[in-house]
Amino acid sequence: MRDYVIGIDVGGTRIRMGLFDSGMQLVSEQQYLTDKDATANELIGFLAQQTEVLVDKAGMTLEQVRGIGAAFPSSVDFKRGVTLESSNIVSLNEQPVRDMLRQRLQVPVYVDNDGNVAALAEHRYGAGRGYDHMIYATLATGIGGGLILNGQLYRGMHGMAGEIGHTFISDSTGYPCGCGVIGCVHSIASGFFMARYAMDRIKEGEESRILDYAGTLSNIDMVAVGRAFQMNDPLALEVVNRGAEYLGRMFHNLNQIFDINIFVYGGGITKLGHRFIDRMIASYRHHSLIDQKYPAKFLPSELGDRAEVIGAALLVQ
Repeated sequence: MRDYVIGIDVGGTRIRMGLFDSGMQLVSEQQYLTDKDATANELIGFLAQQTEVLVDKAGMTLEQVRGIGAAFPSSVDFKRGVTLESSNIVSLNEQPVRDMLRQRLQVPVYVDNDGNVAALAEHRYGAGRGYDHMIYATLATGIGGGLILNGQLYRGMHGMAGEIGHTFISDSTGYPCGCGVIGCVHSIASGFFMARYAMDRIKEGEESRILDYAGTLSNIDMVAVGRAFQMNDPLALEVVNRGAEYLGRMFHNLNQIFDINIFVYGGGITKLGHRFIDRMIASYRHHSLIDQKYPAKFLPSELGDRAEVIGAALLVQ
């Protein structure tokens, strides 16, 4: 009997997999580093191979699996199962990943954006329980999101709703982004570009303990920035506060568009701690006059790093 489902989360940094029973209880899980330089065929081949390993370690076969849900850091055409555009793994652009994975495993496969599936999971089992309207934000290597409207995941006309990371937020700062825009919030406040900003400031001659924790310029990441931030390093404070400011503006824009002020947030850069979160919320409240009448709720993810894996598994019909 096909009583089990599998959730796969292909993140910009890590790949996570989970095997769930009919009651959505986690049976087995595993994770790997993401090879962002892999071709689409190589990446899908790896996912298929490790899916078989996951099932085998649980003492099962794929014949017991009802379906597989996979989340990608990309705009996704949900109906066609195609990853349209990815800022973090460019080889995924315009790839029929659903059919590629299904052909290898001979199991029904469903694919969606990582922000969408995290929103599904948090609404069903996490911080968004009980809310008819909710916006989920992934604040990590990249910035993504998902929209829950009237209790349902909203994908939009082309399956690309909720791409909040590519909201245009500034015409005076930011790096070139894969979405084609300079000044989207991803190009300023994602973990990848916050670390790049720190790297560039150090190249310009700014002294910082960030480099002490990273070892070399090329190794600067948000772990090193975060450690320096905890030590009140001036550059780390600048990097983190700059990112938090623009994220607050993003949430303000979302509230203005959707009239939703229930925000659930998760992702790696939230591990910077309460000072980062407080600064982000303060930025939102500074820009939002409506917040004085209808105060927003900013709710940390209850599912943590497993939100995308759980949500991916929920895609299975």
